[in-house]
Amino acid sequence: MEVVVYKCINCGGPLVFKADTQNWICDYCLSEFTEQEVKAFINNEQSNYESTMSGESLQEKKQLDQEFEEKAVGFICNSCGAEIVTDDTTAATFCYYCHNPTIIPRRLEGEFRPKKVIPFKLDREKATERFVNWCKRKPLLPKYFTSTSQLEKLTGIYVPFWLFDCNSNGEVAGEATKVRVYTRGDTRYTETRFYHVKREGKAGFKAVPADGSKKMDDELMTILEPYDYQDLTDFSMSYLSGYLAEKYDMDQNDVYGRVSDVIRKNMGSLLRETIQGYSSVRIQHSNVQLKEVDATYVLLPVWVFTYQFKGKTYLFAMNGQTGKIAGRLPISMGRAASWFGMISGATFAVLSLGGLFLW
Repeated sequence: MEVVVYKCINCGGPLVFKADTQNWICDYCLSEFTEQEVKAFINNEQSNYESTMSGESLQEKKQLDQEFEEKAVGFICNSCGAEIVTDDTTAATFCYYCHNPTIIPRRLEGEFRPKKVIPFKLDREKATERFVNWCKRKPLLPKYFTSTSQLEKLTGIYVPFWLFDCNSNGEVAGEATKVRVYTRGDTRYTETRFYHVKREGKAGFKAVPADGSKKMDDELMTILEPYDYQDLTDFSMSYLSGYLAEKYDMDQNDVYGRVSDVIRKNMGSLLRETIQGYSSVRIQHSNVQLKEVDATYVLLPVWVFTYQFKGKTYLFAMNGQTGKIAGRLPISMGRAASWFGMISGATFAVLSLGGLFLW
């Protein structure tokens, strides 16, 4: 199976993308290269390679887009079925969903190459520091939650996302009231007037995201938003160097319902906000139509951490660009008892359920 390895221009060692500098570094000779230098070197190598190929072979190569479709490595977890993809500079020592250590490499079977990617802005050291500081604010966590052995499982993953652009037409209609209270003599009056209200409008929506992974928690991925899409850059396999990347298993049609609900809700809110000057408003009818819908397949950076506690797996995620964190926290019964002292069984049962937290 053929894989891509981005070689150091000076010594030929593998290059690794560094989130803090946004450059590529060789760990052997410590050379550092910019994006322009890496792309120029790759293009030169590609040109030299193509010059040795026949016209028929070159055409076949272009059609298949071997950089992504044939030069990548796919992994399937035998335990939970998660599928991830990376180049051969990344060591896949465990499944980041279920911790299963048995991972079998196979040929990547992706249908599409991502169009854009947001490179990691937080490296492992900064991500770990942020995660530990976040955990310090959670006194009920198990004692070994942030142990070195656990933090080693913090994994940088490029998660597949679909970004939707569309235009929308919408209308809302309902009943509004104006209430006036006044006094005449010794009598206090309340006057209520009723109005039929209606609003119509058009709006454009850009880069509405939806993750394309069945394994990722949709609620978690939503909480990690927003990303700064000004950092989107043309996709290159070189950005995967040192990280994992998951292939989407839900296409744009699978996630469209989720996205359309978000757009319809936001369009309805925009129209509702234009109804002002009333004491109360009750929307009775809403209709939003989407048109000119277009979806772009991109990869977005996420640091993922999983923790197994009392037979359950807890998933945490950090936005690899902004550092925002979300996760469902396990609660140590012993630490909770020490922290709260004597508390009622009912209250303690509620606390034991944990919850979704963000930072």
